[in-house]
Amino acid sequence: MSDIHEIHDHDGAESISEEQHALDQITHILLHALTEDGIGEKLEAAKSQQDVYKALQTLPYFKLTIDEFRIGIEALRQQQAEIHQDEQE
Repeated sequence: MSDIHEIHDHDGAESISEEQHALDQITHILLHALTEDGIGEKLEAAKSQQDVYKALQTLPYFKLTIDEFRIGIEALRQQQAEIHQDEQE
């Protein structure tokens, strides 16, 4: 992907983990998607990861495979769990 929506590694490291890349992509795409007409409603109505994936596939800049998407969602869940755990401590 070589357009404006491509995620770059900002810390200068040669490579980042697959999980971090997918997490960065999903976060970036979701932020853009929420500004697109009709996508927010589709995401709110989604009942599964597959529904969310299908809604995001309608965006021209959404290039993740289903596997990359699932890796990113799992990384996002893990990140949120860590945040909640830190808040409880």
